[in-house]
Amino acid sequence: MFVQKVDRSVNEEFFIEPTTGRKYNIEDSPYFSIQAAFNHQNFWINLDPNREIQNINMNFEEDPDSNWEFVMLQSKKKSSGDDDNGESSEHDDENQDENQEEVLDMPAPWSPKLFVNKDKFMDRCKDGEKTVFYKMCKVDYYSECKQTDGLVRRITLYKDYGRLIVKEVRSEYACRIDKLIVRRRFPYEFKLVEHYESMEDTHWKKLIQIDGHDRKLWFYHHRNKDGLIFRHEQYGYKNPKDIYEQEKNKILEKYKNRPDKLIYRSVVWEKEDKPDNQAIKMKVRWCNDEVVIKKMTQKFELDPHSFRPSGEQIRKTVFDLSTKQG
Repeated sequence: MFVQKVDRSVNEEFFIEPTTGRKYNIEDSPYFSIQAAFNHQNFWINLDPNREIQNINMNFEEDPDSNWEFVMLQSKKKSSGDDDNGESSEHDDENQDENQEEVLDMPAPWSPKLFVNKDKFMDRCKDGEKTVFYKMCKVDYYSECKQTDGLVRRITLYKDYGRLIVKEVRSEYACRIDKLIVRRRFPYEFKLVEHYESMEDTHWKKLIQIDGHDRKLWFYHHRNKDGLIFRHEQYGYKNPKDIYEQEKNKILEKYKNRPDKLIYRSVVWEKEDKPDNQAIKMKVRWCNDEVVIKKMTQKFELDPHSFRPSGEQIRKTVFDLSTKQG
């Protein structure tokens, strides 16, 4: 099927193979020539089918070689016939009506008018869902607004050809209140990645989470006035390659465009295993546990509009609560 360039959204001429749906440019198409063409007005026959496609003029009505022959007669456009005063004479109108050719209309099609139910069109598949299997992959399609969670497509990647060991589950969503668009799960890594659409009422931009150990959050700059753009929560994590490394429990935040010029804030904490009355302790609730804050750190950027010189501005503050007092 040949698609001709028009003044709308089609900016180039190309072919579409009906059996596969593949698109071909005119220069790279596997076709040799065009025998006939039609549009909403008429049906044209190529009088020289031996010409290659590159040498065929697809402008049927203005082809200088006259290699196209129309099937249905068309009415000629009426000439203006206006005089100097902008009015046409009655004699010209009568002659024009006499010379007007009779036009043959296209016959009505034998098939009834095509009607597609709106609900069936929105389904795009039987019962609103379908599954397609590929090599080491499975794709589930769902009609929009049919699933309660807004799921429209789920791609499951496998590590084996038998599709038994799941490598990744990628879910795509639409029309969700929280603006979630993509969710990726890695079952054997206990890892979760989420992407959110940029809207005025959207808070998160991206989420990466490892169950029980780590969580990273990227925020949109327009979410709030606090300027928070990144938050990293690391808890109960221990590098398996280093048996002497202790567990890391830390919360890190990064900021941008704050009036107080704060750009970094971190808190290091640990679970209280043994009571120690000789240390200053700040106890808070975290993950349904009572933890003790060991250290807090804040970093600031230079304020070029401050009345204080750069050497006197505060760049970093540290609160070390792990120091024992006598």
